[in-house]
Amino acid sequence: MEEVTRLVSSGDCVKIWDSASMTVLEQFNPHSATHPVAQVCWSSNNQYLVSASSIGDKLVVSSLKSSPIPVVELAEGKKQTRVSLNSTSQYLVSGGLDNSVNIWDLKAKRLHRTLKDHNEEVTCVSFNGSDSYIASGSTSGDIILHSITTNLSSKAFGHGTNQPIHDLKYSVVKRSLLGSVSDSGSVVLWDANTQKELHVFDGAHKAPASGLAFSPANDLLFVTVGLDKKIICYDTSSKIVLRSMRVESPLTAIDFTPDGAGLVVGSTQGRLYLYDLRNLSAPTKTATAHKTSITSLRFQSSQSRHLKYIDFINEKHPVSAGPAVSSVVASSVSERIVDAVGAEGGGAPLTSLQIQFIRNMIHETLEDFRDACHRDIVNLQVEMVKQFYIQLNEIHGLIEKYSVNDTLVEEIEKLREENKRLRANY
Repeated sequence: MEEVTRLVSSGDCVKIWDSASMTVLEQFNPHSATHPVAQVCWSSNNQYLVSASSIGDKLVVSSLKSSPIPVVELAEGKKQTRVSLNSTSQYLVSGGLDNSVNIWDLKAKRLHRTLKDHNEEVTCVSFNGSDSYIASGSTSGDIILHSITTNLSSKAFGHGTNQPIHDLKYSVVKRSLLGSVSDSGSVVLWDANTQKELHVFDGAHKAPASGLAFSPANDLLFVTVGLDKKIICYDTSSKIVLRSMRVESPLTAIDFTPDGAGLVVGSTQGRLYLYDLRNLSAPTKTATAHKTSITSLRFQSSQSRHLKYIDFINEKHPVSAGPAVSSVVASSVSERIVDAVGAEGGGAPLTSLQIQFIRNMIHETLEDFRDACHRDIVNLQVEMVKQFYIQLNEIHGLIEKYSVNDTLVEEIEKLREENKRLRANY
């Protein structure tokens, strides 16, 4: 049975869709019914959703193992409106109306750390790919990067004074690449390591830019949407606009399909538009999703990208992307590193978040090593096939040169005819 790729949308409620047929699978609202759900995100195993509302009443983790039910509630009354999970789904970062950024330990169901670097409302938060940094943006136009390992924050940078940041994301493929969009309609690519501008698409949108998404399959492609009703596709390498198109209403949210072959956008009218990147002239499917503006859209994680996740209610279902051997090696090596770091630091214990980061880094290194080995083997096989065909062509050439062929047969026939004629005459 083919697995259903699910899409979650938020607005007046939370809806889970079968993205192939664009039919609603589940509909629920774990928050106050009088205010929209501001943002939702999937856990890495696709069995949970984390949501926040526009008034920041609470953060809710809902289980999707059967019918959607809340299993964890955090930050009640703390005005948290933005959420993002790390790669293992053990840690949740939130931001909101109280200008703070909070890191939550979902396994322990408690607040891990509070960051007070912003002076105004936090409008977006995001973990980077290796869970070593948290990026956050605010209504002041400031972007701040916070290091998980050192517990230090960068100097504020961004789009300028009074240019609220509406969306902020790391590239899925090129992990040092950070993108942001603002109220002025500008789109900026940043080097997350140096916090320097790589390129500014100034005035890309003629109204506030509302969302951006990096392709999960192509490090050169990203897309933005805005209240000017435009979808704009960019090339991150040549820093050019590849294509721009308009829809019937202002756009508020966007996400790529897990395979990177399509994208979905949402509008202020509560409508969904599903596009195939091979033909962006018209959407392949549309649906009326919400009575209010669509606030966020997220496809579930691709199963092939899973590393290891933490079950929110302590059910032990570990998942590993690689062989069991690599998991054992990673755990063993990470424990030795943790012990060594603790010993050098005078026995000062590392926090659970730092330990988790070290383990993730080792897992990631092993995955990169395995991918590199696989690429080398594939390249070797390709080279062997190439050499085989080169030799095959040379052999065919030699056979053609030195064996009987049509030209040689024709020449022999001519000689025979000439021989007969000479015998007849002489």
